[in-house]
Amino acid sequence: MFIRVSLLVASVALLISGLWAGLLRLGWTLPGSGLAALHGPLMAAAFFGALIALERAVGLGEAWTYSGPLLMAAGGLAFFFHFDLRWIMLTLSLGAALYVLVAAYIYKLQPADFTLVMGLGALALFVGDVFWDLGAAPQVVSLWWAAFIVFIVSGERLELSRFVPKPAYAVHAIITVVLLGLLGLLLLPARLDLGVRLLGLSFVLQALWMLRFDIAWFNARRREGVHRFMGVSLLGAYAWLLVGGLWLLLAGLPPAGPGYDGPLHAVLVGFTFAMVFGHAPVIFPAVLRLKIRFHESMYWPLWVLHAFLLLRLVGDYLHSPPLRLWGGLIDALAIVGYFVLAMAVTLFGRDENAV
Repeated sequence: MFIRVSLLVASVALLISGLWAGLLRLGWTLPGSGLAALHGPLMAAAFFGALIALERAVGLGEAWTYSGPLLMAAGGLAFFFHFDLRWIMLTLSLGAALYVLVAAYIYKLQPADFTLVMGLGALALFVGDVFWDLGAAPQVVSLWWAAFIVFIVSGERLELSRFVPKPAYAVHAIITVVLLGLLGLLLLPARLDLGVRLLGLSFVLQALWMLRFDIAWFNARRREGVHRFMGVSLLGAYAWLLVGGLWLLLAGLPPAGPGYDGPLHAVLVGFTFAMVFGHAPVIFPAVLRLKIRFHESMYWPLWVLHAFLLLRLVGDYLHSPPLRLWGGLIDALAIVGYFVLAMAVTLFGRDENAV
C-alpha cells in the first residue's frame, strides 16, 4: 500500500511540474524557466510512464512489477535535484524497459490481441525514451511517446469491445491499423514526412474504430452515474484523436511552432486527458483500495478542458499567441482541478451505488 500511494503522490507531483513546464514553453512568464525544455519528458516519459505502469503493477499484484514505475517516477523527480541529465535519461529508459518486460509477462499470461497491442504501447514508450537519449528530432521523439498512449488505449478498448457485438473483421482491422501506425513510426528517422502522415492515418482509423465499436456508446446512454461519465469522456477523447490524426495526415508535423503544438496537443491533451478523466474514478480507487465514488461536478473540468483546448488549437491555426496562452493556462487549471476534485470525491464522497 505504501508503494502504491507513494507512486500516486509522485505522479501528481510530476503532473503539476509537467504542466508548469508546458506553461513556460507556451510563453507564460513564471518561475523556473529551465523547466520549459523538460515538458515532454516530464509528461510522457515520467508522469504517464509511471502512472500507466503503476496501473499494470496494481493489476498484477507482484512486487517486481513496481520496479518500472518506481524508476520512471524517480527519474522524473531527479530533474528537481539537479542530477546529471545522462543519469536521468538512463533511469527513465531503464524504467520503460522494465515496463516492456511487464507487458511481455502479461502477454505470456494472457496471449491475446489486446495484450499484444498494449505491449506495442509499452515498447513505443521505451523507443521514444531511447530516441530522446540519442538527441533525435523532436517530431520523432514526440510521436513515439504519443503512440505509446494511443496504443495502450487501443489495446484496452479492444479488450472491452468483447462485450459489444461486432463483425468478425473488426479485430483484424484494429490490429492492421495499429501495425500501420508502427510502420509510420519506424519510418520517422529516415522518411519523416511519410512516417508522420502514416501515423496520422493510423490515429484517424483507430479513432473511427473506437467511435464505431467501443462500449463507451452504451455507457454514455445511461442516465447518470460514473459509467455515463466514463462513456462521455471517452467519446470526447476519440473525437480529439480524430482531430489530431487528421492534422498530422493533412499537414505533417514541423519541428516547432503552432503547427507542432496543434496536432500533438489534440492527441496529448484532448485525447489523453479526456481518457484520464474518464478512468480516474476507477484508477484512484484501484490504487488506494477504495470503493468507486463519483459526483456530477466532475463534468465541469471535462467541459472546460474541451472548450479551452479548442480555443488553443484555434490559436495555433490562426497564429494567435493570446488564444494559445489562455487556452493552455485554463486547460492546465482544469486538469489540476479535476484531480483535486476526483481525489476529494474518492476519499469523502458517497459510494457510487448511492449516486
